[in-house]
Amino acid sequence: MTDENSILTNLEDIFFLDSHSSKQYLVKLSSTVISIIPQNNDHNRTRLISIDDIYGCLYMKARRNAIQCHLVLYLYALQRTKLCNTPVTKNETLRRSQQVLTYAKFHDFETNLSEIIRWHRLITSAIYFRRNLPPDIVMTKRDKRVLVFVNPAGGAGKAYRLVMEHAIGVWSEAELNHQIIVTEYAGHARDYVRTIQLADWSGIVLASGDGLIYEVINGLMSRSDWQEALQLPIGHLPCGSGNAFITNIIRYSKQPIMNSTKKFVVQAAILIATHHIIPFDLAVIYTCDAQRLFSFLCVEWGIIADVDCDSEKYRFLGEARFTVEAVKRILQPRVYNGYIDYIPYESAETAVDSDQSPLNRSTTEFHRHLVPFNEVIPTDSTTTKWRRINGPFAHVLITSKASISKDVVASPQSTLSDGYLTLQFIRSDGLTRTNLAKTFTKLSDGSHFDFNFVEWMRIRAFRIVPNETDGNLMVDGEKVPYGPIQGEILPGIARCMGKEPNLTRASINL
Repeated sequence: MTDENSILTNLEDIFFLDSHSSKQYLVKLSSTVISIIPQNNDHNRTRLISIDDIYGCLYMKARRNAIQCHLVLYLYALQRTKLCNTPVTKNETLRRSQQVLTYAKFHDFETNLSEIIRWHRLITSAIYFRRNLPPDIVMTKRDKRVLVFVNPAGGAGKAYRLVMEHAIGVWSEAELNHQIIVTEYAGHARDYVRTIQLADWSGIVLASGDGLIYEVINGLMSRSDWQEALQLPIGHLPCGSGNAFITNIIRYSKQPIMNSTKKFVVQAAILIATHHIIPFDLAVIYTCDAQRLFSFLCVEWGIIADVDCDSEKYRFLGEARFTVEAVKRILQPRVYNGYIDYIPYESAETAVDSDQSPLNRSTTEFHRHLVPFNEVIPTDSTTTKWRRINGPFAHVLITSKASISKDVVASPQSTLSDGYLTLQFIRSDGLTRTNLAKTFTKLSDGSHFDFNFVEWMRIRAFRIVPNETDGNLMVDGEKVPYGPIQGEILPGIARCMGKEPNLTRASINL
C-alpha cells in the first residue's frame, strides 16, 4: 500500500477536458484527490475531485481522433446549486455526473492507450483502498462477484425493472462483478444461501423490500459455518415498500436520502459499488412455537404490528399502504393486555469478553440472559437485573435500528451497531386515540419521543407476554405466532455494505 501511495503522489500528466478543445490541463493524482489545473497557471480555476466522490473509472478510444484516448470519471457528490440570477443557494443534494479527460500526448494510439490504462489502474486502486476493507477481502475477494437476489414481486412488481434500468448501468461504470438470481418462490433466497460456497462471493445484495433481507440473514444463520457466512457484507437496493435496511445504512453515513424511487436506487447502487464494511446488530428471537429467528430490525406488538400485518391487502399502494391502515387503527384503537419483562442496558457493560462474544458461541448458545418460556422470570430488583412493565398497552415496539421504513424514524438515537435494543411503548388509557394520532404524525423524524406519554428505554433482553390468544406479532415485518416472545441483542455480529460518515468532505458549487 505504501508503494502504491508513492506512485499515486507522483503521477501527473497533461490532458484535455474536451477532445475538441486545445486547452490543456495538468492532472495530478494522489491517494485522496485528483487535481485538474489549467496550464495558464490560473490556480483559482483548479478543480479538486475527491477520490471518495468517484464511484467508477473507465477508459475508451476516442471516436473522432485515431490516436486519442478518453478516461471517464463517474462522480456522485454533494452539490450546491443556486437559483438563477440570485445568490440564494438551494439545499445540498447528491448528483451523478462525469468528467472526461482526453489524452493524446504521444503520436500513436497504442502508446496513449498504454498510459491511459496505467491511470485507470491507479485511480481504481485509489478508489478501492479508500474503502478500508479488511485485508482478507483485499487479498482474496477483490475480483469476486457480488451475489444479487431480485424479488420480482418487490415494489409492486417493479423491482427487476428498477435494477436493470438504474443499478446495472452504475455497476458497469464501477466495474462491479455480479450475478443476478431472480427469486422464484418464497424462501428461495434462504435456501440458496444455505448452500453457497462462501469463497466464491464478495458479498450479497438484496433488490427487494426488507423481507428478503430477513430471509437471507436467517438462511446464513442456519449454516454450520454461520460465523464465516456473517462476514459476507449484505447490501440493499430499495425495491420494496419498506426499505428500512438501506435507509438505516444511508442515515448512518450522514448522506441525504434521495426522495424519488429512481434516485434512491441509484444512491444505493453507488454505495454498494464503493462500500465500506460496517458491522450491525442482530437480535436472537424465540417465539411461542419454539422457532428461533434472527432479527435485524424490530419486534412489533400493538398498533404497529396491526398496521404492518393488515396493510398487506393494500400492498399495491406501495409505501402508502401503511398510512391507510394506520388511520383505520387510530380511529378504532385496540387494547393489548399483558406485560413486558426486560433487562436495562448499562453502558458500563458494553465491553464484552471475547469468550462471551456471539461469534465465539455455538448457535445453540446465543443468549446469555434468556430462560425457557416455562420458567417464570424473577423481577425482584434485589436479586435480578430483570424488570417488569404491566399493561394494558396501545403500542409496543422494540428496535435495533433507527428507522423501521424509509419514512418512519422509530428510534432516533439508534445507529447500526449500538449494542442495545430500544423498547418504546404507549399505555392504553382514556386518551389513547389522541396519543396515537400525535405519535403517528411525528414518526417521520422521531420527534414522537418528545411526548411524555411515549415511554422508552435501552434494553439488552426482553420477554413480551400477551394475555390474549389472538392478535399480531411481527418480527422484521414478518408475522409470527401470537403468544409469548423473547429476545436478546447480538452486538455487531453481522456486516453490511455501508459508508463511514465523511463529515469533512466539501460540496461542489455548480
